[in-house]
Amino acid sequence: MIDKILLAVDGSQNAQRAVDLAAELAGKLNANMFIVHVTMRGRPAEELVHMAEVEHLVKEVQTVISPGIAYVTGSHPEFLGGSRTDPRTENIISVLGEQIVARAKKRCAERGVNNAKTSVRAGDYAEEILGAANEFNVDMIVIGSRGLGVLKSTVLGSVSQKVLHNADCSVLTVR
Repeated sequence: MIDKILLAVDGSQNAQRAVDLAAELAGKLNANMFIVHVTMRGRPAEELVHMAEVEHLVKEVQTVISPGIAYVTGSHPEFLGGSRTDPRTENIISVLGEQIVARAKKRCAERGVNNAKTSVRAGDYAEEILGAANEFNVDMIVIGSRGLGVLKSTVLGSVSQKVLHNADCSVLTVR
């Protein structure tokens, strides 16, 4: 029986599809939902900028970080491009993570799942997802595939592949 589902989200399109499927499953099974995002600390600023642009989060994050200061289109590379040791950059990354899980929780609520709990963690993506699965004692992990392609996933490894191979529970990868 599936009583607890861990949903790992990163803001990608495949993660959005994973949110929808996990919400549907949780609703039908009356399962508890745990939504986890692992922050992108240590990743290139360009990757953060691209992800935030795609998800339209930069404007929202700037209103949290710098309330009262107008958002200027095109300013996001400077907004996110600070040093990894800069406390502002760390704060921005944390707020992005909180926005991602808040959106996923809202989307789940729109689909009838009102008992979702959220968590934002920092560290190795797969290790943090697996750690959360063990901590919450879940029966299933639902994760989106980022679709890196055969060559990149072979060279770099895939978070969903690592989770699939190392999880102690069922794993559903969504494309």
